[in-house]
Amino acid sequence: MLAFGTCCRSAGWRIRSGHDERAESPSTAEARSLTKQLSEVARPGILISNTWPTSRERPGDTLAAVEAVLCHGFFEAFQTVEIPYPDERRAIASLLRQEGYPLTYCLTRVLNEAGLNLSDLDEENRRQSVERAIRGLDEAREAGASQVSVISGPRPADPAQRAEAVRQLGKSLLPICRAAQAEPALGLIVEPLDSNVHKKCSLGLTAEAVALCQAAAREGLSLSVCVDTAHALLNGEDLLESLALARPYLAEYHYCNCVLDPAHPFYGDWHLPFGPPGVVDVAAIARLMRESVEIGFFGPESRPPIFCEVLKRAQDEPHQVMQHCHDSLEQAWAMLAQEGEAG
Repeated sequence: MLAFGTCCRSAGWRIRSGHDERAESPSTAEARSLTKQLSEVARPGILISNTWPTSRERPGDTLAAVEAVLCHGFFEAFQTVEIPYPDERRAIASLLRQEGYPLTYCLTRVLNEAGLNLSDLDEENRRQSVERAIRGLDEAREAGASQVSVISGPRPADPAQRAEAVRQLGKSLLPICRAAQAEPALGLIVEPLDSNVHKKCSLGLTAEAVALCQAAAREGLSLSVCVDTAHALLNGEDLLESLALARPYLAEYHYCNCVLDPAHPFYGDWHLPFGPPGVVDVAAIARLMRESVEIGFFGPESRPPIFCEVLKRAQDEPHQVMQHCHDSLEQAWAMLAQEGEAG
């Protein structure tokens, strides 16, 4: 059973966190949104590192992946991990600039593989991590990115020190935010992961990420958050509440399946296709999309990037993963359109 806020829309009531209130009919703007195509209110995106997991290992492979996605014709936003080759970065920037599609440049792998950690309690390693992240901003600019994403490092062995690690992360993010303001300016996104089950990172709860964004705002800096359904679920969060909480700072949203049964071999965040044995299916995505419309995250003016995190397995081809993500998003949106017509 998904950890959604308990809703009974058919009866006209929403019941969440013990508070009952008469649900209003969707506003005219919301109703109009549900009659639009998904791409009119959001930007369906593709994670190159999930669909082509080894693309960064050979020059030209990430560019070829971007070209394949463009040929597919559905996706309008991209996320890559670091692209080590300057010529390839520039070629991707040129291509995406022509299409008008945004790129999020993820620094997670390059930091992790170097043993760097933006939330490290070791001050020297934390400073080195900040320096590497700032250098990564220039790589992102060369690739034509509009946003750069980072995560915290592994949580400390002593659970009592996790809060201090989150404070260290906040200290690290401020100079990166300042460096991101240099032209061409970049948005900086921090993504919370799970703290206790699989990835075991210092930053876990959506509320903690929002607090970091608020702290940056008090310094006159811009910091956004990415919410991932698998991470939120593994942290025991309600997905609808997490989405609403993050809304003021939410830059992009990731639909990711996960297994919540500790006895299952895929327990954790393995980026599975949607549906069993995981708990995130098309109907779950549809409920989240509906909430995204209702709270104003989806809309013709904002059109935020949304991504399906589905990892290519050895037996899969990239086009199969792409099509699964495409179908899942369109089927979920079609459910809402049908609901709107029925209403």
